[in-house]
Amino acid sequence: MDGSVGVSALPAFSLLMVVIGIIAIHCQRDIRQLVSARNVFLLTIMAWFLLEACLLPDAVLKYSQGAHLMGLLSVFLCIGSFLAAYHSTKGGLFDSTFKRLVSIESPRLIWGVFLFAVFVGFLPLMVIAKGNVLLILEDAFMSRGRWSSIFQRGRFGGVRDAFLELQLFLRAALPLAAAIMVQKKQGHFRKLVVVLFLTYMSFRAINDGTRSKVIEVFLPLAAAIYWRFSPSLKQKALLFGLPTLMILGFLWSAASVIGRNEGRLDWEGALEADYVGFEMFRELLYLQKVIPDKSPYQFGHTYLVQVVNPIPRFLWPGKPSGDAGLLMAELQDTVAQGADLTVSPGLIGEMYWNGGLPGILFVSVFLGYVAKSWDRARPLAQQSILAFTVFAAGLAIIFVSGRSINMSTAYGMLGLYVILILFSRKGRRVVPVARGSVIPTPGADRNAPELRLPGSR
Repeated sequence: MDGSVGVSALPAFSLLMVVIGIIAIHCQRDIRQLVSARNVFLLTIMAWFLLEACLLPDAVLKYSQGAHLMGLLSVFLCIGSFLAAYHSTKGGLFDSTFKRLVSIESPRLIWGVFLFAVFVGFLPLMVIAKGNVLLILEDAFMSRGRWSSIFQRGRFGGVRDAFLELQLFLRAALPLAAAIMVQKKQGHFRKLVVVLFLTYMSFRAINDGTRSKVIEVFLPLAAAIYWRFSPSLKQKALLFGLPTLMILGFLWSAASVIGRNEGRLDWEGALEADYVGFEMFRELLYLQKVIPDKSPYQFGHTYLVQVVNPIPRFLWPGKPSGDAGLLMAELQDTVAQGADLTVSPGLIGEMYWNGGLPGILFVSVFLGYVAKSWDRARPLAQQSILAFTVFAAGLAIIFVSGRSINMSTAYGMLGLYVILILFSRKGRRVVPVARGSVIPTPGADRNAPELRLPGSR
């Protein structure tokens, strides 16, 4: 029987309006709240789930109204649990990281850290390419069928693949490069080097065809440019620039999906595309239909795979495998022999797969705590250009996680954290923040008031 009979988009549209209202209320006093971790998460749920639920494409219409409402209930549970945790916890998970960022404030030091990250990141490329710089440039600037790469590591590789993973330091260098671009005390030569680096990374990300890599290149750069705007121009950028960027992002995603077999961007087809790669509501409905009959609950297994993912397999041959993307491809019988094809279950779909509705509740509560922890750093981010670009990079990770929680999207941040440990300096300075609060930098008085968000209790 066709599930489309009697399916209405009204419940989905109502929930979408509620979420928009929640964001609007939070931003009524300060539009800059729009780019908080809290609101970016809500925008993520809107983009990856609620828009498709409202549009009702054929892939959603094949399910019944009851299944549609069950999916919306899951989205509502995710949003409600997230907000409850966000507003009832203090966070603090990333305080030490941002305190270290503030200690790296000298233009000369930021330049040195950038060079270190670039050197380490390019090292495996130079070794694998045997010093052939043209091969490295060709891999970045030439389009490739199925978005393949000469320097792409294998899924279950050994020492060579672990060595190739050092490329993550190139991603770690992106917030540093963005900061250098707008720092007045950085010389013209340094900025020229940074422009060349960003050009390389931009083409490499675009020709890779991966949304997360494109976003992590352009968002820190956009944040650095935004940093230089006047207060009035910042408001206009958020009101008009952000929606424009989101529309362009959807079009680029559609163009890359349609032209992925040839490794090109099909802009003409993008305007008529019925699939742009952000459709995760259908995956949620599918999982709620087949779990646990066709596949058992994972009870945290797919998350465990991500937690241990950074550990090289040659050091731990028995490391758990089978992430959510591979399991989903197997479940839908879309795995080609010998191929590494994956199908993302979506953020909420993976929550459900790991524990049903309780799984959605518990994971959403954890994400609410993480988002509150990230937003605690906003006062520092408003005073340090490096902290601001790193904060923006974190927002990029939140958005792309709408597809699923994948540790590889955070590899650049992990590399940056390693660099911070190596280069940050402890000081006894106290940084003043909004509304009279202070944030002690590493080594400061432990009795100093804690970092807190404007308006928080």
